[in-house]
Amino acid sequence: MAAYSASKAGLAAFAVAAAREYRRDGIRIMDARPGHTGTSLSEHLIAGSAPSFPEPLDPDRVAERIVTAIVDGEKDLPSTAF
Repeated sequence: MAAYSASKAGLAAFAVAAAREYRRDGIRIMDARPGHTGTSLSEHLIAGSAPSFPEPLDPDRVAERIVTAIVDGEKDLPSTAF
């Protein structure tokens, strides 16, 4: 989980920097961070056992929320937005 968490933090920092760099070109960047989404990712372990996750979010609803945010011009979608 450490590598996964570090990569997510790196992506968040990249999104902030890229949004500043590209805004003059009319390119918008949104950082979407849904919580545990019902995919098979947690079933493909590299080692050990999967951590305990909360009830998963429906992938279709997550996608719909992201599309709505794009249309509405939102820039940040924390886990509480899902």
